[in-house]
Amino acid sequence: MITVKKSLNNSMLLVDYDQQEMILFGKGIGFGTKPGTLCDISHVEKVFIPLQDLKSRHFLSLTDTIPAAFFDLTHDIISQAQTAFSEKLNSVLFFTLAEHLWFAAERLEKGQLFMNKLSWEVKRYYPKEFALGEQARQLANARLNVELPEEEAVNIAFHLINATSRDNHASAHQQVELVNRLAEIVRYKLNRNIDMQSVNYMRFITHLRYFAERVLAGKIAASDTEDFYQELLRHRPDAMAVSWAIRDYVQEKYQLALPKDELTWLSIHISRLMEGHA
Repeated sequence: MITVKKSLNNSMLLVDYDQQEMILFGKGIGFGTKPGTLCDISHVEKVFIPLQDLKSRHFLSLTDTIPAAFFDLTHDIISQAQTAFSEKLNSVLFFTLAEHLWFAAERLEKGQLFMNKLSWEVKRYYPKEFALGEQARQLANARLNVELPEEEAVNIAFHLINATSRDNHASAHQQVELVNRLAEIVRYKLNRNIDMQSVNYMRFITHLRYFAERVLAGKIAASDTEDFYQELLRHRPDAMAVSWAIRDYVQEKYQLALPKDELTWLSIHISRLMEGHA
């Protein structure tokens, strides 16, 4: 049995279910709903549970501050973005993005604009997230009757990167910075023009994104690839030398030793870049 504790706004309810507090979202579910009544779950679109830690209590407090229009907008942005991802976006995105959009609108009204130093990197290494961020920016402009700058597409992209990360501790900024640094190392070591629109390069960047996530989480898993590693070492020592440069950087920067498994896969992608065909 789900009992209403409080109507937070027209689209959100604070409810009690088996002595646990939850926030429910559904357009119109909060309108005219009174405390103590049973909740009609047929119109519920999202469920956020449980509300126990400090972060969750902060999210609850946002519903008293942020206008409902921002939560409705955020819900539609996430629904649109979710179709582009195979993995489920972290539910925390609903609150963090709503808070960001509200702050962005407030800053715009005050004439306070901030440049994101990683705009170029996001556009290059996370084109899907940036494209979704741009769609979200345009939707926000139409709904809120404002003109958020292109910079906000990058900021929204960062929220999407965070929401797809399997590690809750490393920030999207750290991940983007690491991917960019690793790509720079490879371009410098190869010392040749690389077709950044090629399939091989796109696959390489995708590998770097997941690799960066593992590094930042400190969750480098080793498996038995000794034979494959030795074969690459014999036949593609040039590609292996580039992967060793990445190994040395990660060791120095993060005090993390890369196993041969990681070096093997890095070398495979690097060798494909060197071959220059898809």
